[in-house]
Amino acid sequence: MGVQVQRTFVVPPAAAPSEEVPLTVFDLAAPTYHVTVLFAFSPPNPTNQALLDALSATLPRFPLLTAAMRLDRRDGARPCFVTGKGDAGALVVEAEVPSSALSDHLPLAPSPGLALLHPTVRRGATPHVLMLQINRFACGGVVIASLSHHQVADGHSMTMFFHAWADAVRGDGLVADCAPVPYGPAALVPRRPPRCDFEHRGAEFLPLSPAPTHDDGRASKPPAEVDHHVDTSEITNMLLHYTSEFVAELKCAAHNRYTTFETVSAHVWRKITAARGLADGGDAHTSIRIAVNGRGRLAGTGALPAAGFFGNVVLTAISGTRAAALATGTLADAAALVRAGIRAVDGGYFQSFVDFGALHGDEDLEPACADEAGVLSLDVEADSWLHLDLHRLDFGCGGRLVGILPGKVPQDGVVVLMPSLRKGGGIDVFVALWEKHARELSAIAYT
Repeated sequence: MGVQVQRTFVVPPAAAPSEEVPLTVFDLAAPTYHVTVLFAFSPPNPTNQALLDALSATLPRFPLLTAAMRLDRRDGARPCFVTGKGDAGALVVEAEVPSSALSDHLPLAPSPGLALLHPTVRRGATPHVLMLQINRFACGGVVIASLSHHQVADGHSMTMFFHAWADAVRGDGLVADCAPVPYGPAALVPRRPPRCDFEHRGAEFLPLSPAPTHDDGRASKPPAEVDHHVDTSEITNMLLHYTSEFVAELKCAAHNRYTTFETVSAHVWRKITAARGLADGGDAHTSIRIAVNGRGRLAGTGALPAAGFFGNVVLTAISGTRAAALATGTLADAAALVRAGIRAVDGGYFQSFVDFGALHGDEDLEPACADEAGVLSLDVEADSWLHLDLHRLDFGCGGRLVGILPGKVPQDGVVVLMPSLRKGGGIDVFVALWEKHARELSAIAYT
């Protein structure tokens, strides 16, 4: 794929006084990397200038996307984003792909060449919170690649931004009220007085007590991380396509008692466990970690602003069992485990976490689970994009969204469920897995 960069520039923030916005307790527990997503649109499409004019009109509503990041604790101060004057701005790259048509690369599937379609986060450099690359193909097709820092926003918030940008391109939101969407710790309302009904140290954050040590004093590592480092190039990304008919068969096998996400994620968890060879006896334990959106759970509590909230409102549900039991049990058994884990992270748990942030947010909090590239895992981390409405994104001019795909993921065991944009619908499942296990998975994923 011959990608020719035309220009790189920064969209400056709106003129406003400089303000330090501390990270919320949800931000502090979020991953510390950029999330890359590619959106492919068939022609005809708006001009680059129309896209950029709308972007400049939209970004003032989302000040964190042009903020500078200060994530270290200076003199014990809480990590923060700096908005207003002196912001980093949003990085934009304009590029052309004159040698091929977009249709030559559809359906979008993981491949090394796709890395050329998005900006690179350079090691050691202070990255921008938001980086975009607009790639225009010879046919008029466009691929927009977005890199957004996860500590700034979760998938729901970024979907809100994408739709606001698209509305502005179509003219639906260009002259609309540009008041910023609520963000930051001040927008999260704890109970009075705040109280923690659950233990969040040891769950979302490391406990205060020191980690267990070996007899020689060396700190112990979790079992899944001991001697299981590989080169990140050995972590491969793949895309499974489950037709609507196959999804219906899975749901039938689970007695039609579980949601599409619960059923399909349980199926993929079982297959990945088998592909890793964990189901062949022994006492190996495997878990599925699921990102849970707290907005619906906190609705009506007053903890979140009624006008919406831009940031992170996600916690992780965990369901685990012995690998052998997962293999010998039924799909319904696995789906029941997934459901139980999700339901345990309910509105009371989210409210307790908001209150924990009010009580302890200024302390030195270390996330309990750091996503480390190139570390083999016994577990699965599943995320659902099924209800994000990304598949409804419309920039106008008659172009149609024909592909959505996460960028390269170097973490073993990551799974993302997305609505398929192929004819006939169904679900696309993005999987990041050690190459050896990925080959095994491709052979059994549809059985």
